[in-house]
This record gives sequence, C-alpha cells and structure tokens, in this order.
Amino acid sequence: MCADLEDAVGPDAKDEARAAVVELLARHRGPPGFAVRVNHPSTDAGRRDLEALAEVGRTSSAPTTLMVPKVAAPHDLEPVREAFVATDDGLVIIAVVETVAGLARVEDIATVKGVGALLFGGLDLSAELRCAGDWESLLYARSRCVHAARLGGVDVIDSPFIDLRDADGLRDETERSRRLGFDGKAAIHPGQVATIVESFAPDPAEVEQARRVIEASERGGGGALLVDGVMVDEPVVEIARRLVERAASEEP
Repeated sequence: MCADLEDAVGPDAKDEARAAVVELLARHRGPPGFAVRVNHPSTDAGRRDLEALAEVGRTSSAPTTLMVPKVAAPHDLEPVREAFVATDDGLVIIAVVETVAGLARVEDIATVKGVGALLFGGLDLSAELRCAGDWESLLYARSRCVHAARLGGVDVIDSPFIDLRDADGLRDETERSRRLGFDGKAAIHPGQVATIVESFAPDPAEVEQARRVIEASERGGGGALLVDGVMVDEPVVEIARRLVERAASEEP
C-alpha cells in the first residue's frame, strides 16, 4: 500500500495530504507494508514531505519505505538519506526511474546505499522519449532497469497497467514483466492485485520441472546432462534453484 503525495495530489492540496499521512503514521505507528511516495526532494513540497515524515519518525514511527519520483541521479537521493539518518537506519528507498536522465544513470542509482528497489515509470518516460507507451516501444528501457537492478542487487518493479477495464491486457503485460525479470508490478487499483500476484506466483509445473533438473544435476555430479530431452548445465540449474527457493518462500 502506498500513500501518494506527488502526482495524485494537486498543488493546493499538498499540505492537507501531508498532514493526513503524518496523522495516519502517528496513529498506527507505520502500517505493515506501507510506503509514502514523496514529492521530488528538490521541490519545496518534497522538502516539507521529508521534514514532516522525519519528525513523525522521531516521535512515533517513520515509514520504513519512501518512494522517490523522477530520480535522475544518485545525488537526488542524498536529501532523503540525510533527513532520516537519525531516525531510521532501516529506511528503504524505492527509486522511480521515469525520466531520460534517470534511465541514463539507472545503474548508478541502483547501487546507492539505501535503495531497495527500482520502480520503472513507463508513462512519464514515454512522454519524455516522445514514443508510444506500449510494451515494444519501452522494451529497451524496461530491460535496462532489470539489468541495473541485478547489478545493484535490488528488486525492480514494473510500471502500473493503467486501463482498469482490460483484465486480459493486465495479465498479458504482467506475465511479460515476469519473464523479462521484474520482481513485481505496481497496481493502481485493488482490483488489479489478485491478477498481479497470480501472474508472479511460481507455476507448479515449472517448479516440478525445476526440481527434476536439480535432482538430475545432483545425481550426475554436475556438468552438462539431459533432462526430459533438454540440455542442462550449471546456469540452468541455478535458475531452477532460484525458482524452487522462491516457491518455498511463498508457501503459506
């Protein structure tokens, strides 16, 4: 769950929205899984967001996750880390990559201390690129974000699917995101959550195949071998291990 103080709030309502989020945090001491999307730290609204959230952290419980929009370079995140250094050493930053400058520096952004995830912002990026917002037009940008996340050892979340009427389109794009290497996909409506969770859940047939691959590798003592007619070597075995581990971690 994410409280958005940026694009979802008009300029005249920023103070009111910020006060509401601070009240929520003070009352509930940081709901589990709760994140706050702040305004860009270089703006007056962003600086006020950081000051208010850091203050509530000193008196009750700051949010453990902050989503920072339009991150163009590592230095954009310095004000966030400085604001929270005395209140929450466990702060997790989700850096939103949605500008051409941010995409050009995404590998540097992914390795900044405190960044726990990248979020690909396809809508804003497509506007800057002057390209269509469909999958094919943004494939390079998505792939680069996945590469940067693996380099930084952080998660990467795909941009939301904005057509709430198109359930099949949501499922198709979510499955493409998973195959490309994304760890999750943002949702803009509760009705999208079940489809996203289901699409990212390990397929039982794939998990069973992965187990056969691991067992065959262990019996064979490593090296290349055939499993169900398919050549298997160490990279394939490693992929199988990750799939099995992920499936085990998601079991109730």
